[in-house]
Parts: sequence; structure tokens; C-alpha cells
Amino acid sequence: MPTLLLRRLRQTGFTLLEVMLVMLLIALLATTVVLNFSGDSPEQRLTKETERFQQVFQFIAETAMLKQQEWGLVLQEDSYSFVYFDGEKWLQADEPKAAEPYELAEDIRLQLELEGLPGAELSLLSQLNWQQDDEFENSDSEQPPVLPQVFILSSGEVSPFRLMFQLGERLEQVSQTVGTDFTIPLTRSEVIAVR
Repeated sequence: MPTLLLRRLRQTGFTLLEVMLVMLLIALLATTVVLNFSGDSPEQRLTKETERFQQVFQFIAETAMLKQQEWGLVLQEDSYSFVYFDGEKWLQADEPKAAEPYELAEDIRLQLELEGLPGAELSLLSQLNWQQDDEFENSDSEQPPVLPQVFILSSGEVSPFRLMFQLGERLEQVSQTVGTDFTIPLTRSEVIAVR
């Protein structure tokens, strides 16, 4: 009789292989759930980038007023940085740390609009002679000096601009605009989805 009872007990348990298979399935399901909930949506990613830009711009504008120094914003399609005018020429800012060049994620692009002009065209202000022509000709550098597209003056004024952050391709695109009309703080639009 005891052997019959032992056989029944052995037959009702799970094998090690069955337990490991169930644990593997649970781990795969947990990984899937974590990956689905931890990724930011395109709207959230775009909002984070525009908030960062808005905060850094505000900080640089306040720095310009405190130091009584003229600053500028230099934009590329996928990055932005800040420069300051030292009385003779525009220099790339490395202090404060927030003013250093900032690269956006691969799929985020910038489009600048200055007083109704498309950002691809040169600003009229950038055509001013901020640096001596002969000084550039005598230098060893092959690139012309960087001139800002947006000016941040020590008086607290900012040249009017609209900067559109775009994420995605033409068919599935979200965008958000940040800008101002002469003063800080910057205004930010809602995220717009174009499908």
C-alpha cells in the first residue's frame, strides 16, 4: 500500500522542465509589458525637447541681462547652440554648460521662422558686419564666422522668432512650436499630429 501512495504523489507533481518553462513564459510576458510602458510616445519625446529648449533659452536670456552681454542662438536642422558677442566678434559659448551645442535625436528636426521669413533664408540682422572682413581673411579657418539667427539682447529683448520642432516622417509627423514676440518667456504651442 505505501508504494501505491508514493506513486500517486510522484505523478501529481510538476517536473523541473515544466516549472522552468512556466518561469520563462512569465519572464517574456513581463519583459513585453515593461517595454511597452517604458517607451515615450512621440508626443512626449517632442514635449521634452521643447521644454528643454524653453528652459535653456530662458536661462541664457537671464544670463545676458545679468552680465550685460549680447547673446545669440545659432540653429542647424538638427542642433542648436548659443554664442555671445565679446565686443569684437561672436564666440561660441562654453560657459554656462547649458549654452554648449546640443544635438537633437536623429528623427527630430528644427525649422526656424524669423518675422515671417522662412528659416532657410538668411536673417537681415545676420548680414550686418559683426566682424572685420580682413580679420577673417587673415585667419587660418576655412569657415566663415558663426552668426546667430536669433538675438538675445542685454536689455531683455529678443528678436521675434518661431521655432518648430518636428518629429517623424511626412505621413506620420508631430510638431510643436516655441517662440516669442520680443520678450521672454517663450510661448509653446500644443503638440500637433499630422497624419
